[in-house]
Amino acid sequence: MSRKSFMESQGATSKNDRYGWGFVNHQDKVVIFGAWDVYTQPDRSLIFSMAWEKNEKGRKQNAFTENLDYIQLVENEGYSLKTFPIILDTQFDQGSGTGRSKMKSFVEELSNMVLEKDGENYYAVGEHNPQYSTKPASSVTNDIIDIFISTVDKTEQQSLIMSRIGQGRFRKNVIDVWGNGECCALTLVDVREILIASHIVPWSVCDSNEQRLDGANGILLCAHIDRLFDSYKLTFVKHGHRYLTKLSPTLNQAILKGLAIETGVELCLDKMEPKFQNRFDDYLSHHNKIFEQKL
Repeated sequence: MSRKSFMESQGATSKNDRYGWGFVNHQDKVVIFGAWDVYTQPDRSLIFSMAWEKNEKGRKQNAFTENLDYIQLVENEGYSLKTFPIILDTQFDQGSGTGRSKMKSFVEELSNMVLEKDGENYYAVGEHNPQYSTKPASSVTNDIIDIFISTVDKTEQQSLIMSRIGQGRFRKNVIDVWGNGECCALTLVDVREILIASHIVPWSVCDSNEQRLDGANGILLCAHIDRLFDSYKLTFVKHGHRYLTKLSPTLNQAILKGLAIETGVELCLDKMEPKFQNRFDDYLSHHNKIFEQKL
C-alpha cells in the first residue's frame, strides 16, 4: 500500500501528496503527520519546525506552508493528532544543500499523540512505538522511567513526574521558598508561560525524593535563562549576601546583553528565609563546581 492509499484508508488527504508528510481528515477533525525516524525519540517526535521553511540554499521547502496549516488546525481548531513512522533514506541528498528528504519506507501504524511546542519546534508526544526512533531518549525520559521503576504508589508517581518536568509540587515549593511570587528570580518577569522551575542539583543526581522536591533546590527562571543555567553556561556566585550572575566565556556577551543577560546581575533572593538559604548555598555550590569544570 502506498502512503497516499494508507492515508486515504484513514479518510485523510494532503494538499501536497508528493512532498508533504502531513495529512488531514476534516470530517473527524484529525491531523496525521509522518514521524521521521531521525527526528524521533522514545518519548516524542519532532514533526515540524519553523526552521524548516528554507533549505541551505535559501529556497522555500516544499510542503512547508501546507504542513504549517495542519499544525495550526491542532493548535487552534481542536483537531486531534496522530503519527505514523517514516524511515529516512539516508543515501539521498548527500549534502547537496537542497534540504530534500526521501522516504525509504513507512509503517502502517498510527499512534495517538498530543502536540507540544518548544520554541520554533513542534513535537508529537505520546505512546508511539519506540522501535522506530533513532534518537536517544532525553534525560527527562530516563528519569521518568526511573520513577516508574522505583515508585509503587500511583499518586506519588504522578506527583514526582510532574515535579520532574518543572510543574506540580516542585514548582509550588520553589515559588514558596523564594517568596517572589510566580516570576523570574533574575529578571522579575511574571509571564507564567515562559517560566521554568529549574533544578539546581539535577534530578538524577539527587540523593532522595526530598531533595528532588526541595524548593531550595530550584530557581524559577525565564526559559532562555533556564537553558543557559541547565547547560552550565550561566551560574550565580555569592558575594557577601548577594548572588550575582557569572557567564561562561564561550558565550557571545554582546548578544546576551541584548537579552538582558550580563555578568554581575543580582538574584532576587531577599525574601528567602535563612533556613532555606543554607540549603540553597549547598545546592548552588554543587552547580558552581560543574560550571568551573566546564570552563
